[in-house]
Formats: sequence, C-alpha cells, structure tokens
Amino acid sequence: MSVIEGLQGLVADYLNSPKGQETIRTFLSSPQGKEAIDSYLSTSGGQQMARLLLLRALDSLDIPNDVKDQIRKALRES
Repeated sequence: MSVIEGLQGLVADYLNSPKGQETIRTFLSSPQGKEAIDSYLSTSGGQQMARLLLLRALDSLDIPNDVKDQIRKALRES
C-alpha cells in the first residue's frame, strides 16, 4: 500500500465517522463553507454535480410525482 492510498483510507474513515460528518456539516453551514459551495456551483462541473444530486434527491422527497417530473424536465433542459 502506498502512502497516498493509506492517507486516502484515513480520510475516508474520518469522513464516514460521526465526528467527520459533524465536521463537514459545521463547515458547510459556516460562511466559509457557503462561499466554497457558491464558488463550486459557479463552475460547469459544479452545476453538473448539482443537477446529478438534485435528480437523485428527488426520489426520496415526499412530493407528488408530477412535481418531480416537472423538476426533472427543468433540470434536463438547463
């Protein structure tokens, strides 16, 4: 195992832990986290990722299917 792989494993383990998830939540809700999200979403890659996540999140929302279909259509057209 290389040093890089070992570090990646440590980071992945931390991010999967309750403390790691709380750290992420705290950062994302901070002004710096919001700025980082806005900056990422202003890129084409960020917009593609947001569309993908929104499409996936729709499946778990408790809203009428016709509304979900309208949102899916709007996301595909943008």
